Amino acid sequence: MTEMSLYHQLASAIIDQIRNDSFKPGEKLPSVRALAKQQKISVSTVLAAYGVLEDRGFVEVRPKSGYFVRRVLNKTPKAPSINQSTSHPQKVTTPQRVMEVMRDGSSQQFIAFSVAVPGRDFPVVHQLKRSFAKVVRNETFLGIGYDSPKGNQPLRRQLARRAMDAGILVSPDEIVTTSSCQSALGLCLRALTKAGDIVAVETPTYYGLLQLIEAMGLKAIEVPSDPHAGMNVGALKLALEQWPIKAILTIPCYSNPLGSLMPDDQKRELIDLIYHYDIPMIEDDIYGELGYEGTRPKAVKAYDHKGQVLLCSSVSKTLDPQLGVGWVIPGRYQEQIEYQKFLNSISIARLPQLAIGEMLAHGGYERHLRHARESYRQRRDRLTELLLEHFPSETRFTQPQGGFVSWIQLPPGTNALKLYLEARQEGILISPGELYSSAANKYQRSIRLCYADAWTPEREMAIKTLGELVSQQLEDHS
Repeated sequence: MTEMSLYHQLASAIIDQIRNDSFKPGEKLPSVRALAKQQKISVSTVLAAYGVLEDRGFVEVRPKSGYFVRRVLNKTPKAPSINQSTSHPQKVTTPQRVMEVMRDGSSQQFIAFSVAVPGRDFPVVHQLKRSFAKVVRNETFLGIGYDSPKGNQPLRRQLARRAMDAGILVSPDEIVTTSSCQSALGLCLRALTKAGDIVAVETPTYYGLLQLIEAMGLKAIEVPSDPHAGMNVGALKLALEQWPIKAILTIPCYSNPLGSLMPDDQKRELIDLIYHYDIPMIEDDIYGELGYEGTRPKAVKAYDHKGQVLLCSSVSKTLDPQLGVGWVIPGRYQEQIEYQKFLNSISIARLPQLAIGEMLAHGGYERHLRHARESYRQRRDRLTELLLEHFPSETRFTQPQGGFVSWIQLPPGTNALKLYLEARQEGILISPGELYSSAANKYQRSIRLCYADAWTPEREMAIKTLGELVSQQLEDHS
């Protein structure tokens, strides 16, 4: 048994004792050395377990005194309510606020919960540097002209192997690399649609998808989502009966912004639907590897035997968006996708593809994912505790089973855009709900928070400040 699994087991056992009142709020836990001796494990293992408990908010450290049980909140959050009516097709106009959120999110002067980027405290950064150094020494990446139009073959071989975890059987030749998941989605839309066509998207949905639809002169029809199960397949069926939809664009595994996971039976229903109407589906699977439960969920494409699902992904959420490596498994649309890639970029940088392929081949990627999944689960739990403690009781929010974003619905009488502007004045960045729909005046009481980064006293205080700003809005409204 690894030391990592030992300290997680110890942390879980102590959490069980706290929850059944063996250790009460305010009570001191055994000292590190005493517990190590009692359990016959190393001091470092106990320290790691106590670190997990501290990260998740079950214990607090008192200088020169030791570890003490914190007050544990037992309230269960309510999921947000989402209007289940489907919109009419409409042109998309994404607000300039999107660019403001993206610009500010890269600044170090703010405490940012606004942009969905991976946690910055993982050892994988050092592993990546070693991979880059190794391929620079040993591989040819300059002086060879353009790489293969499909992308780097060793990387595609590794991606084909990993696709099996999602239930997808493909050869390396059936994968095309791109510069990001966003660029892969763009290639798919260009290959499948023309200006004026209608595309079905879930709502709320990632604002980057809406920007793509807007840039291509397409119309969006917004299909309601369930906070737990994702796109409402029944509502999609009604939309397909009424409108000449040319493609479906959805995020079934840990959607952004809800964090929802579509059940397998609904994935099969979705496949039956696209077969019946003979239309393609673009599956954004960028968060699919970040589930907390250990078993990677099957992609919708796992149930597709006709090649009508085009699966897009990248390492932007699992490693770092700066790497600039994504891919698409285009099924029967392979020729169109390769042509669109040729028109847009011909090929992408070879060096990052080689470095990522190196990580995938030698286990570094999988080790990182195991660490990241557990860390994100703990960080989600801490966000839950902070929201329950500091936000008004009428607040509703999701508890995703994967990814690292949560959708928060504020109480009636509040305004998310106003909260965004007030929080920005306090040096805190959030993402207002208006960005996640093409419809005007939608999600005016909702925000999205990214919890990827480790909790620090400053970040916890920022959540408290947000809760106070929401409470102040309620007081002003009354």
